[in-house]
Amino acid sequence: MDYSKSLLLYRDKPASGLLLRLIFILVPAALFVTSAVLWSSGEQEGSLFILLETIIIGFVFWIVFPREYRVYEDHISIVLGGPFAIRVGFHELKEVRIKRGISPTANFVTSVTAQCVEIVKRKGIGLAITPSHSDEFVEYANQALKQWQKTSGQVRIN
Repeated sequence: MDYSKSLLLYRDKPASGLLLRLIFILVPAALFVTSAVLWSSGEQEGSLFILLETIIIGFVFWIVFPREYRVYEDHISIVLGGPFAIRVGFHELKEVRIKRGISPTANFVTSVTAQCVEIVKRKGIGLAITPSHSDEFVEYANQALKQWQKTSGQVRIN
């Protein structure tokens, strides 16, 4: 589905989580230090291999770490690194809600917290995100979903 001409209604940055930020910084840093130690001890081949792993892991972190959560008039978008984004059309959605506890979802969370925003899909696994302003995000998403249902003639199925 082409979402390129959709009107942006709301955007929010991910909540900052110290633990995940530390993981995203410390894992590549530890690998880089290990590579330097191996290089200085004469293990150039092992050092280059670990340096390559560091670059790959850093790239993967850059790709999958959410930069922004957006609500459009007909879909929700999770903006990832570079040109990558996950878009969920309202035709696929059941509801957007604040969820406490654990549920089977694809997680695009940026902080370890007791609650997150769950994007419940009609079919398949839902998505979990942690916007900075969860209540506002849920409010805008549900308002946009209801408006889309009215204008597209979709009936809400629970």
